[in-house]
Amino acid sequence: MNIREDLLKMLNEYTDGRITQVNPDDVLTSDLGLNSFELFDLICMIEEKYGITIPDRILPTLVTVKDVVTYLEENAK
Repeated sequence: MNIREDLLKMLNEYTDGRITQVNPDDVLTSDLGLNSFELFDLICMIEEKYGITIPDRILPTLVTVKDVVTYLEENAK
C-alpha cells in the first residue's frame, strides 16, 4: 500500500466513511471538510503510524493531500 492509499484509509476510518476518495489537489479543510480539530487529530494519527514528528512550523504547509503525501515520502520511515 502506498502513502496516498494509507492516507485515504485513515481519512475514511476517521470520518466514519464520509471520505471515500481523494485527489492530490484536494484541500484537507475546504474540499474534504476537515475542521482544525479533525486536522490536528489526523496529523497525530499520521505521526503515530509513520513514527515521525511533524514540526509545528511545517503544519501550515500541509494544505492539500499532495502536500501531506510529499512530506511523508520525504520524511517517513
